[in-house]
Amino acid sequence: MAALSKGTELMEIQPKPEAPASRLPHPVWWTSGGVIVLLLSMAGRYGFHRDELYFVVAGRRLDWGFVDQPPLTPAIARLAETVGGTSPFALRFLSALAIGGVVLLAASMARRFGGGRTAQIFAGIASGGAGVALAVGHLLSTATFDFLLWTLAMWLLVRLLDGGNQREWLALGLVVGVGLQNKHLIGLLAVAVLAAILLSAQRPILSSVWPWMGACVAALLALPNLIWQAANDWPQLEMARALADRSDGPVAFVLEQVGLLSIVLAVPAAVGLWRLARSPDLRRWRPLATVFGLLFLFFLITGGKSYYVAPLYPVLLASGALWFEELSGMGRKVMIGAAAVGIFIGLFIALPLLPPSSMSTLDATGELGETVGWPELVDQVAAVYESIPMDQRTEVAIFTGSYGEAGAIDVLGPDAGLPPAVSGHNNYWLWGPPNHHGPVIGVGWVGDVLRSICSGTVEVATISNPYGVENEEAGLSLYLCLAPEGQLADIWERIRHYS
Repeated sequence: MAALSKGTELMEIQPKPEAPASRLPHPVWWTSGGVIVLLLSMAGRYGFHRDELYFVVAGRRLDWGFVDQPPLTPAIARLAETVGGTSPFALRFLSALAIGGVVLLAASMARRFGGGRTAQIFAGIASGGAGVALAVGHLLSTATFDFLLWTLAMWLLVRLLDGGNQREWLALGLVVGVGLQNKHLIGLLAVAVLAAILLSAQRPILSSVWPWMGACVAALLALPNLIWQAANDWPQLEMARALADRSDGPVAFVLEQVGLLSIVLAVPAAVGLWRLARSPDLRRWRPLATVFGLLFLFFLITGGKSYYVAPLYPVLLASGALWFEELSGMGRKVMIGAAAVGIFIGLFIALPLLPPSSMSTLDATGELGETVGWPELVDQVAAVYESIPMDQRTEVAIFTGSYGEAGAIDVLGPDAGLPPAVSGHNNYWLWGPPNHHGPVIGVGWVGDVLRSICSGTVEVATISNPYGVENEEAGLSLYLCLAPEGQLADIWERIRHYS
């Protein structure tokens, strides 16, 4: 009896496995709110990104498609500008909410995998604290809403593979269809999902009508943009080739994944992938590992950008969170400390926490470097504009080398009295040249182009910013042609460049 009593006592003091709760723990909601507050507190720092300026202009000229993306993100820019005005904070408000949503979805997937309170909290913190999540959450970009939509698609797929209501295929089709109006990459996700299920023991779930009805929903939603692409000679195919040509190579693609995950979080993500592929407890979700493998290899081989697979990391972190939950007390402490260091470092890379001048000191610009210097560029162009005789200013054309420079002139230039910009870059080329113009101000690398219609083109200034940041514009030139012999329209077909 004494032995039995002692055994019973030992059983009572053994820690019991955490059972998944029916609702997300409060700390997950606090994490989501904290990520949103952090991103919004940083939203007004520095200034617009080059892409954001472009999206604002595209939003003012909404169409069913653009050379470099479908219409969703420009439409969001249009909504943000209409509701909140033309400011970085207004543009980035929905981006912050999107990453807050990713936190909740990741925690919910961890719960569906069988994770308890600890796993759900870790999944939320890891997904919201990853460097790539903070980086895309800080800006309005197609990548931001891809991150949310892919995560939402994975959340629905997790439910469906777990015996969820088959009608949820319609919801998945809706998500993919909306995603196709944001970025065509989600179409590759849909193909990978289909292939992964067909290769798995879960293929019977495709035998009902609902998956195919979901596919019809996605196709119907994508149709307007596909019609626009066809009518404009499929410009995104040319864009895809241009982006592949600028790839950093397969080695960089692999190594950059670690940076996207704030270094340390690559460990639970890798463990999560392994468990999805091998763990008997997660057998029903094995297609998720195949989806990641197929897309990773595809982008690796075709020269895709490293962040293309980043929207799949929340589901890997949700699976890896179960491993974290199983760690011993000391193991958890080590992982928490290491993850905290990784996230802390990632904060300074992804968010504008430091003064802009620190980027030149640290020799680290990246995407943040493209958010400084635009007002100064506009001021420099305005100074050239004001040097033109008053009676010729109404005929001036501002011709830029990139959509970022053109976007800055169109968004920030009116306050300086500048006319609209034209450019041969991406959708600016499709919007066309001015019908007629007198003097031309050239911005960026366009000096040789201007000289082809104006032998008197002169370099009048060098673009700079007060922070010493070496971004794409720093060190480029401003040109002035007072008396062109020809028109930009004459050479418009020759100056198109998609990149």
